[in-house]
Amino acid sequence: MKTMDLPEFAGLYCAKQTQTPVGLINRLKEQKAKWNPQGWVLLECVTLDSTRLGQLTILPYGPSNSLKAVPQTPISPRGLASDMSVVVGILPADQIQTEREKTHDR
Repeated sequence: MKTMDLPEFAGLYCAKQTQTPVGLINRLKEQKAKWNPQGWVLLECVTLDSTRLGQLTILPYGPSNSLKAVPQTPISPRGLASDMSVVVGILPADQIQTEREKTHDR
């Protein structure tokens, strides 16, 4: 598992998904403001006989989230056997600054 900075995390995710880096950053800002995660994990589906093979999913983790910590073993983000995924990257929450944090820092 690799801790990434925002450009690397967004670049990896957006290269395989229909999302722009700006769109992803906005979504992460919304999640940070709402759920106060410690960070996000980037999961990649590794189930060989799945149509989701290689698909990436981002989930927040931390005390107020469904994932309390970074998973150390494969998990299924959708609860399906055909969706077993492993962590390929971690983005710490301090890489994303919300509008409220920007205002507070001034």
